[in-house]
Amino acid sequence: MFLPDFRFHQPITLQDAVGLLMQKPNAAAMAGGTDLLVEMKKGLRLHDDIVSLAKIPELKRIIEDEQNLFIGACSTHSEVMASQLVDNYAPALAEATSKIGSEQIRNTGTIGGNICTAASCCDTAPVLLAMNAAVEIARAENIRIVPLRDFFSFNKKTILEKGDLVTRIIVPKTRPGTGTCYEKFGLREAGSIAVVSVAANLNIHEAFITDACIVIGAVAPTPKISDQAVESLKGKKVHELTEDSPSLEEAGDAAVRDSIPIDDIRGGAQFRRDVLKVLTKRAILRAIKNTEIGN
Repeated sequence: MFLPDFRFHQPITLQDAVGLLMQKPNAAAMAGGTDLLVEMKKGLRLHDDIVSLAKIPELKRIIEDEQNLFIGACSTHSEVMASQLVDNYAPALAEATSKIGSEQIRNTGTIGGNICTAASCCDTAPVLLAMNAAVEIARAENIRIVPLRDFFSFNKKTILEKGDLVTRIIVPKTRPGTGTCYEKFGLREAGSIAVVSVAANLNIHEAFITDACIVIGAVAPTPKISDQAVESLKGKKVHELTEDSPSLEEAGDAAVRDSIPIDDIRGGAQFRRDVLKVLTKRAILRAIKNTEIGN
C-alpha cells in the first residue's frame, strides 16, 4: 500500500495551522499520524492537504494551574506516561496510555489524536470522561471549551467542524478522597485493541461514596458514562462493596444494562456483556483501593 499524493504543510504557529485548515477545502490535521496515514494508505480517507502539527510548541506542553492539568493535544502517549504532573494528578491516565498499542505507537501517537479518532475502543477517553475532562478547541475567530462528554457524536465522529483544532485536554485535579482506575480486556497482553474497557472514578467521604463516574468502552458506539452504575453506587458504604457482594453485583449489572455491544471479530455481544460485568466490579474495587492509597 502506498500513500496517495498530497501537499504537506508544517506551520510553526497555532494561528497558521488553524488558518490552513480553514482555507484548504480538503485538509486534515496530523499529529502523530498513526491512524490518519494508515487510513489514507487503505483508501479510507483522501486529503489534498495535510497540516502537520509537529512544530507547534504549545501543543506539546503539559502544565498545571491550581485547579487543572493541561495536556497539549500533541503530547505523545509516552510523554503523558513520563509526565510527573500526570503521575501526580491523573495516574489512571498514565495507566491507560501504557496500554495503547506498541512502544513505537506510544512514541508517535498522541493523546489528542486518540480522542479525535472517536473510536469506541480508544483507551484514553474512558479515563478522561471519568475525570470530567474537557477539550480546548481553537478556530480562526475564537477558542472554546467543550466537556469531553459532549465531544463524541457517534462512533468515529466528533463535534469538530471545518477549521476546528483540538489544542489541549483539560483535566480537573483529583480531590482528596478520590480514586480512579482503568481496566481493559484485550485478546492479548500487549498491543491489543480493547474488547471491553471500564474507567471508574469514586469520591469517598467518611466511608460513603459521595460521587462516582463509571465509563464503559468498546461496548457502545462511543465511550459511554454508565448512568445506572453511577446511581447504584452513590450513597453506598464502602464496606458494602466487597468482592461478590450484592451491591457490587448490582453495579456490574447496571453497567451491562447501559451497554450496547456488537458482535465482531474480537468477540460476541454476550461475551462483551459478561466481561463488562467483571471489569466493572474490578474497576470499582481498585478505585476504592486507590482512594485509600491516595489518603
